Amino acid sequence: MKDNPFLIRGVARWLLLFGGGIVLTIVLLFANIPFWAVFLIVMIVYLTVTLGWPLYILYGTKDMKRLDAFLTKNRFNSLFAYAYAIGHESDEMVIDTIENILQTQKQPKIQAIYGANLAIWQKDAEALHRIAIHLPTSDYVNYYTASALLLEGNLQRAEAIQPAIKKPWMRHALQASIAKQSGNQTAYRREVELATSHARGVQYYVLVSLFKRQDQVSPII
Repeated sequence: MKDNPFLIRGVARWLLLFGGGIVLTIVLLFANIPFWAVFLIVMIVYLTVTLGWPLYILYGTKDMKRLDAFLTKNRFNSLFAYAYAIGHESDEMVIDTIENILQTQKQPKIQAIYGANLAIWQKDAEALHRIAIHLPTSDYVNYYTASALLLEGNLQRAEAIQPAIKKPWMRHALQASIAKQSGNQTAYRREVELATSHARGVQYYVLVSLFKRQDQVSPII
């Protein structure tokens, strides 16, 4: 146990939560609050803490250390393994994690999005064009179609699509890739900052990690 910091922190967190629950229950009972109300309050606090914190990490924080710790702890979950691999592993390992997701997660949306990501990592523009038209929203369709065009070296057509993308981080991530491919490092750095400023949680981690890799057209999670 002493060699496993995640286990130590987990046990400490649960002990703190349990102890806090007991203290809160005693305080509320001494305040003459009915037992049913005490139970309801304690349960609400418990659910807020246990569910709220992971949701904040997944969707709210921009703290790379917390995100990295969360993904390291949960890297055996195939979806989190993808984000973890982008931050820590080789291109080959990233591709392996995507292939594992496609084998284990059969939801149509996940199949489409990660299938598109696989085409990007494998630099397969033809497959990406084919997959992009089946993606769930116009932003996904436009982003991946433009990414396919970038793989083909067609910057002009990719840039023509960019204004149609509504999600700010996605639009700026694409523009960063266009700027990088055109050799405009100043615009590239500006668009990287804009893209990451509009992202949070695991999406933020993925974008920051992707831009650090330098040589990729940025896939999205």
